[in-house]
Amino acid sequence: MSPFDIDFSNPFPSGFSGGLGGPNQGGHQPPQWYIQFGMDLGADEGTQIFAAFDAHITKYAPHDPAADTQKVYGAQLFMRAPNDMMGGFYTHLTDVPDGLGVGSTVSRGDFLGTVLRFDPTATHLHLALVEIIGGAPNGTYTGVDLYKLFLDTANTDTVTTVTFMQDGSPPTVN
Repeated sequence: MSPFDIDFSNPFPSGFSGGLGGPNQGGHQPPQWYIQFGMDLGADEGTQIFAAFDAHITKYAPHDPAADTQKVYGAQLFMRAPNDMMGGFYTHLTDVPDGLGVGSTVSRGDFLGTVLRFDPTATHLHLALVEIIGGAPNGTYTGVDLYKLFLDTANTDTVTTVTFMQDGSPPTVN
């Protein structure tokens, strides 16, 4: 497989309040990649959340307040990069724009919603990333740890190119 690059920006160009834990920390444990490789990025309720990379939405579960639990709450967005070889999972958001759903295309920096307050001690966005070796839908899903990148670029408009090797090794932040 050939390596590929994706440009990332922070989902919080403003309003980020601190990191609350990254992959394999605290409750971020296997077996699901979208939990194990989760990054909890702190922000106050109502802080705007933006797409970290160009993508198309493959799954969407709108926020249903009646179904909220301590672990699962807010809207959920699964999206994949245009080449279907990398994806992301966003949760704990609300105010998702009308018309945004399965099949929608988003560009890096597009508005996705706002941070939902459910747990007042740890209001945050949960974002998990995955490299799909061989491409979706039948590729091998390998979680990606870009927590340090998101901590380092919080509250900025910095664009960072990340190279995915398609061999199971960690991506390279350029």
